[in-house]
Amino acid sequence: IVGGTLSGNYKISIADGATVTLNGVTINGTNSESFKWAGITCNGSATIILSDENTVKGFYEDYPGIFVPSGSTLTIQGDGSLKASSNGFGAGIGGGYEIACGNIVITGGTVTAAGGTQAAGIGTATMASGGDITITAGVKKVTATGGDKAAAIGAGVSSKCGKVTIKGTVYYDGSAYQNGGATYLATSPLEITGDTSVGIKTTANDDGSYSF
Repeated sequence: IVGGTLSGNYKISIADGATVTLNGVTINGTNSESFKWAGITCNGSATIILSDENTVKGFYEDYPGIFVPSGSTLTIQGDGSLKASSNGFGAGIGGGYEIACGNIVITGGTVTAAGGTQAAGIGTATMASGGDITITAGVKKVTATGGDKAAAIGAGVSSKCGKVTIKGTVYYDGSAYQNGGATYLATSPLEITGDTSVGIKTTANDDGSYSF
């Protein structure tokens, strides 16, 4: 169990295969080339259990709030909340600028993720690839906001990702949109709740573009 406010510019890592409970954690990273890491760095597949209110902001601008390495899976669960964001060009949860990311599974809690410039809230940043993204009906609420011309959930600008599945419906199959996903996943902020009422807006980016 990890709790409290990070008092210095330290790299916080989760070991491969580990399960960590965030219980009232605050990490406000400093944007400096001296600290080239995310707010939380997963060193492989990991599980984060949310308890109480948690805030994680990345350090150097190229990195995400929470980094999920390529080929690994981060699972987020629990009853607490998480606010995750980049300090510049990374995703809120996922990858960084020209830094690939792995799979992201959210099964519980209240998660708010904001992408940096041209980066997805949950998924990839600019010029990078990513894995699958799965959000189940067990979540209380997930709110994702993408940066300019980036998807809220999925891919950043000039990037790609794997399958995006939300509450059992596939909106992107890794190569093409499904079930209105071109509009849905581009909506920022995109709000997903655990019940059956999910508001799907019909607006895209300001210039009419989408970002896969």
